[in-house]
Amino acid sequence: MSSWSEIRKSVLERIKPSRAEEITLKEVGDQVVERINSILKKARIRGVAEIHGSVPHGTWITGQMDLDIFVVLNTYRERGQLSEVLDALREHTDWEFTEAWAEHPYLQTEIGGYNLDIVPCFRARTGDRIMSATDRSPLHTKWLKKNLNEKGDDVRLLKQFLKVIEIYGAEIKVGGFSGYLCELLVIKHGSFMGVIDAASMWGEKEVIRFKEETREFNDPLVVYDPVDSLRNVASALREEPYHRFISAAKAFKENPSERFFTFDETPVDVDELIEKIGERSLVFVVIEESKAEVPDTLWGQLRRSVGAIEKQLIIQGFDVVESTVWSNEKTRHIFAYMLVSINRTEMDKHFGPPVHLEKDVKKFLEVYTDNPRVVSGPEIENNRWFVVLYREHTLVKDTLDKLLSDGGARIGISKGIAVRILQHHRILMGKSIGPYLIEGFERQLAKFIRGRPFWVE
Repeated sequence: MSSWSEIRKSVLERIKPSRAEEITLKEVGDQVVERINSILKKARIRGVAEIHGSVPHGTWITGQMDLDIFVVLNTYRERGQLSEVLDALREHTDWEFTEAWAEHPYLQTEIGGYNLDIVPCFRARTGDRIMSATDRSPLHTKWLKKNLNEKGDDVRLLKQFLKVIEIYGAEIKVGGFSGYLCELLVIKHGSFMGVIDAASMWGEKEVIRFKEETREFNDPLVVYDPVDSLRNVASALREEPYHRFISAAKAFKENPSERFFTFDETPVDVDELIEKIGERSLVFVVIEESKAEVPDTLWGQLRRSVGAIEKQLIIQGFDVVESTVWSNEKTRHIFAYMLVSINRTEMDKHFGPPVHLEKDVKKFLEVYTDNPRVVSGPEIENNRWFVVLYREHTLVKDTLDKLLSDGGARIGISKGIAVRILQHHRILMGKSIGPYLIEGFERQLAKFIRGRPFWVE
C-alpha cells in the first residue's frame, strides 16, 4: 500500500498544469481581456474585463479549457447595464455566442480552443449590498489571495477526488461541490487530508463559519461565504452528493489509494451489459430532439421530469427500485427506471374518504357502486371507504403510454420536456435499449445497474 505522500506526489504530477500550459492560458486570457476592454471603451461603457475563478486562484487542473471573464462595471444605475455589455460584445465582435442564464444572462463562446463564460457584474466591496449574484466573484478572488496561502495543490487534489467520485460541480446536472467551495474547505481545514479527516466525521448537517454568523440555513452542508454572510456557498449541494462525499472520505481515510484520483476508462462490454439488462426489470423513456436548451436549464427540466414519472409509477402500483437520467445535452435524453417487476397485480385496493365526510362519501359511492371495474366493495375499513378494482393496465409500458399520452405535463413533467415527449419519444423495455448504448450512456447504465460506488467493491 502506497503512503499518502507517495500518492500525493504521483497525483499532482498528473493533474498540476505545466509551466507551458500556464503561459498559454495566460496569453489567451490576456488577449480576450484586451479585446473586451477596447470594446467597452468604444461603447462608452465604464467598466473593465477581468479573469476570475480557478485561474487567478491558482487551483485549476491541467487540461482545463475554461476561462471565466467578468466585465466589472464601475457603478450601478440599473440592471439594464448588464444587458448593455452583452449587446456591445455582440455588435463589435464576430464571435459566435450562446446566451446562458444564471441570475441574469451571460455569454458563452469558444476562442482558440478555450471555452469562455463572459459575465457582466457590478463592482462591489465587502459589506456592500450585492446588486447581482456575480458581483461576489471579484471579492472571492481578493479574499482568496489573502487566505489561500500556497494551498492551491491541495485544492487541486480535492477537486480531482470529487471529479472521480462524480460530485464536482455546482451545476444542476451534478448538484455537487463548486470550485470556490473546495477552496474554502481547504482553507478551513488546512489541507486536502484535513478536509478528508473532517468530512469523515460529518453528520446529517455540518456548519462551517469563518467568523460569527447568525443566519440559519436548512442545507446539509452550510459554509458561510466570508464575503457575504447572507449566502451559503454550499446551497447547490444536494443531500445524495453530500453523503456520497462522507462515504468516500471515510473509505479513503481507511485505505488511501490513487484509485480515488483516477478515472475508470475501462471500455464497457456492451454484450455483457445487455445480458445484465436482461436479468433486471428495466424500462426506458427515450426522448429525441434537434437541439436542446443550455445545460443548466435542460438539466433542471430533466431532473424534475424523471422524478415526476417515478412518482406516478409508484402511485400506479409499481415498485421503483431506482431511477436515473442521461443526456448528451443536445439531441437525446434517456430516463431509466429499475423496477421490482415490470408487471403489477391485476387488482388494486383503492381507499376513498373517511366516513364522516358526507359529501365526499356520496361522490365516492356514486362513482364505484355498480362500477364494472369494481371487484369488491365499496366497504368500510378503519373508518374509510374502499373498493378493490381491476387495474386498467398491468404492464409498465402500457401505463407509461397512458401517462405520457399528452406529454406528461399533467403529472408534473416540465413543460419543455412534455413538448419534446409529444414530438418524439419511445418507451423501451429491457434489452431493446441496445441500440442506444452509445455516447456514454452505456457507461452510466453500467454504473446504474451495478448500484454501488467503486470504494465498496
